[in-house]
Amino acid sequence: MMLLKKGPVITYRLAYQAIFIVICTALSTSLFVDAYPRKLLYLSGYVSLLFMAIKIKQKDFVFDRVALAVAAALMLIGSIRFMWGEMYSQTQFSDITSNYRTGGKLFIISGLMAYFFIAWRHNIARRAVLSGFAILLAGLIATTGFAVHEHLQTGLRIQLLTDSAGTVSYLITALALCTLFTGYRAVEHVGGRTCIFCITFLLNTLLLILTESRAGVLTLPILYLGFFCLTHARLIRFALIPLVVLMAAGFTMLPQSVWQRLDSIRTEIGSYNTNNDTSIGARFSIWKGGYASISWTLMGQSPDERTSKARQFIVDHERKNPEAYKNVQYHLHDDILETLSLQGIAGGVSILVFYLVLLIVPLTRRPSAIAILPASFVIFGLTDTVLIQSLSVTTLCLSVFVSYALLQSSEGRDFIQR
Repeated sequence: MMLLKKGPVITYRLAYQAIFIVICTALSTSLFVDAYPRKLLYLSGYVSLLFMAIKIKQKDFVFDRVALAVAAALMLIGSIRFMWGEMYSQTQFSDITSNYRTGGKLFIISGLMAYFFIAWRHNIARRAVLSGFAILLAGLIATTGFAVHEHLQTGLRIQLLTDSAGTVSYLITALALCTLFTGYRAVEHVGGRTCIFCITFLLNTLLLILTESRAGVLTLPILYLGFFCLTHARLIRFALIPLVVLMAAGFTMLPQSVWQRLDSIRTEIGSYNTNNDTSIGARFSIWKGGYASISWTLMGQSPDERTSKARQFIVDHERKNPEAYKNVQYHLHDDILETLSLQGIAGGVSILVFYLVLLIVPLTRRPSAIAILPASFVIFGLTDTVLIQSLSVTTLCLSVFVSYALLQSSEGRDFIQR
């Protein structure tokens, strides 16, 4: 970057917008291009730090309480995870501590980047947001293409670059929501926004059908209805009922495989007391064993200790549920419980602060509909463990940058015009 006092080749405003577009590119390709999205995140992070360093030197640094709150929340959860990973790096399940160390570093650098994107959000321009929307929509369409190809090749639930169909369903939803946010901020016409809403919802729904994620399929209509109510307050009276009817009609067209998985929820819950060796039954056993294993200390315990305690509980109280006994060594299918069981009180506080800050900030700034993104983190995090793998952390942090850069600036302006 070359910044000159007279006639700069790249102004601070253009630099900000360029980094925003790079981040949109990284997010749009994060589920089908390996490694490069994370490299783009790091590159953008270095440029962001250089930007802020120059501003400090010029005594033109922007202090923003909203940016500080989000940055602090990200850096807190990152620091706790990194320190815990270092403390227990020599355990038997070293892949778990390694994942948390990597995720911790990503959260820390993401905290600095979040400050940059939120504090200098007044530099965003409609043209940059429109470009970001086009990139994200293209990425969502490309993701759909790769997902359909994978499904046709394997005949199985899609995973793309992740380790499970459940995880990819949550990351797909984050990508789709960011596409929706940028589209709504770039386009003001009601008809255009309606088209963006319908296209994004249809692509998101198709992708979740291919994952067959029960949590994703059941939660998605709620998230989009919440977004619609927060964004189209004046149209709720006329459009909400037709929208609900259309979504309900769409539900009836779900493939048989998805209906079987949805119907199994009721069956497996009903048979839990007599047969807990099912998908839902295993989760109940894992949750109970995970809670019993919690070490109520500041920095928790090692994965080895957690696994030993949880397995002992499963043997003693859950009829040695084989699926739960085997899988409890990996994670607890719940982000809060997982964090609390490993990283203790410090970890539990850090993830609660992470959720609360990301939820409260958009509700105190326009557009409040951005709160749907962290709401999805919370909902999905209650049924699965999302914040372990580096790909998940990368994608979710990228989604935070893109969406929170769209918050109304402290001056009350939405965009500069060019």
